Amino acid sequence: MQGHCERARQWASAVVDGELSTFERALLEDHLERCGSCREFSRDVNGLTSALRAAPREPFEGVVIGRVRRQVRLRLAPAAAAMAIAAVGLGSVLASTQLNRAPGIQPEVAPLPAPADFALNQGRSEQLKQLELARLAERPGPAVLP
Repeated sequence: MQGHCERARQWASAVVDGELSTFERALLEDHLERCGSCREFSRDVNGLTSALRAAPREPFEGVVIGRVRRQVRLRLAPAAAAMAIAAVGLGSVLASTQLNRAPGIQPEVAPLPAPADFALNQGRSEQLKQLELARLAERPGPAVLP
């Protein structure tokens, strides 16, 4: 099944509920004119939906526990995630303060890295600046520094 057919079948399912825009409906109708398998799928979806909607409703006396449990889990999940994030943050803060207070341990001072300019072009930009200053010094008239 091609990507166009997959999208057309999604739209064929959505059109029975009135969920398509006018543009999407026009694209679906165009595709159904050219594609027999999607046209048959669309007819089947429409037939099944019509049969389900026309069927009499059956009374239901039971309790649906699965839905209640799922709603409770969904409400607890963000709270659990927030608590985990808070615990990790608090742990890292406490660990860093304990390391700073540990007796006999001096914090290491990392050497400063070379300037990014020097590290990337190994001083070439400084050479270019000196050449530009020398060129400006050779010009007649007032010197203009960059």
